[in-house]
Amino acid sequence: MVRVIDLNTKLGHWPYRPVKKLDALVRAMDECGVEKSVVSSLNAVFYLNPQDGNEEVRRCIEPHDDRFIPFAVLKPTFAKWEEDLDSCLDEHEMRGVVLYPNYHRFELADPRLAPLMARAAERRIPVCVQAGLEDPRRQYEREIVPEVPSADIGAFARAYPDVTVVALGLKINQPRAARQDDSLPDNFLFDISNYETMGEIEAAVDEFGPDRMLYGSNFPLFNPRANALKLAKANISEDARAAIAGGNARRLLGL
Repeated sequence: MVRVIDLNTKLGHWPYRPVKKLDALVRAMDECGVEKSVVSSLNAVFYLNPQDGNEEVRRCIEPHDDRFIPFAVLKPTFAKWEEDLDSCLDEHEMRGVVLYPNYHRFELADPRLAPLMARAAERRIPVCVQAGLEDPRRQYEREIVPEVPSADIGAFARAYPDVTVVALGLKINQPRAARQDDSLPDNFLFDISNYETMGEIEAAVDEFGPDRMLYGSNFPLFNPRANALKLAKANISEDARAAIAGGNARRLLGL
């Protein structure tokens, strides 16, 4: 049986429509055979200080602590982010960082990110970049947030080769733009949460190889059952399926 780790779930409020909460996520995990989920705060995307959301999500998952691996949402242009990172890692036992350059309005090339990446390398934690939360076509028309270009995420990974950079929410062909000299950075991984149709997992395995790919659902904004079925039905080898489902995530997280 394939042991699944979902590397891309969130809990919190979404300003533009109702979304499901913790109990629904746990039920979906049970139905889809997900052993553990990496979870971060959706509220932290919108709070002035993301740390308030980090602390909320840590309290929220306590009843199911064995099922979740919390990640910290950080805004590296906000005062005292260093203290927030230490608190997240040491007090709240978070295992990685999620960045939202588009919502928090900073560039991945901003030199102010260098201290954060140095800390990530020192603590040996991955740094995720959420390319987008929802397709711009579905967003409220007065507040459309553009996607983070995958070329920028690729350049970010190349700039910090000692840190594993995980792109969350890329569409099927978007990792191509992260290439330089026809190759992706060795430390560049991506999830499959934004794959829309059957056959896309097979195409990505053929083009990029399964060892860069991570299972992700983008709960609560997407239906977690959709990607579970896509991966289960994908016409790929069982070794590739196991790597995407959880093997790559276990290696990434040291599980």
